[in-house]
Amino acid sequence: MSITAIVLSAQPYTPTFVGIEVLTHRSIIRNSAELQAARYAAVARVRTSHFFFLDDDDELLADHVATLDQCLAADQALAYTDELFSDAAATEKTTARQAYSQAAHRADPMLVHHLALCRTADALEAIKRVPRGHFCPELLLYWELAKAGAAYVPAVGYVWNKGHGMHTWPLTAISQVRSALWCKEHP
Repeated sequence: MSITAIVLSAQPYTPTFVGIEVLTHRSIIRNSAELQAARYAAVARVRTSHFFFLDDDDELLADHVATLDQCLAADQALAYTDELFSDAAATEKTTARQAYSQAAHRADPMLVHHLALCRTADALEAIKRVPRGHFCPELLLYWELAKAGAAYVPAVGYVWNKGHGMHTWPLTAISQVRSALWCKEHP
């Protein structure tokens, strides 16, 4: 398996995962433009054929290797899964996604969220086409990457610990709206 988990973290990040290289990009993120710059700079450092973003406060399930194998078997520029999210009240819920279409993605900008396995070469090309600044980096990347092919893998591969994090920042919501508008203008 030739997969990298990209982790942005202000602190040292030491967890390891079976079958996955971990690339820790040390950075302090204060706004969406810095998040985008850090995510895309980290992608440029990937040396494996595929990667995905892993937030430093989130987790992979014990059977993540099987899920990633299914994503690789899809043989697309982008393969994404369902996710399990857990909040501060210890409530857990699985978010089931659906098959990819640009119309479905336009209607639900978070259609592709966690776990999204990206083919590195295609991602590097997609990053060249998206605007820089206060945009949601994943939304733009996944939108452009899906143009080269996307597949939904109906399996849970990721645990999103939703209790805190950048998704609670007002600028994050603004960056998501800006990104969704850009995507609608660039089919």
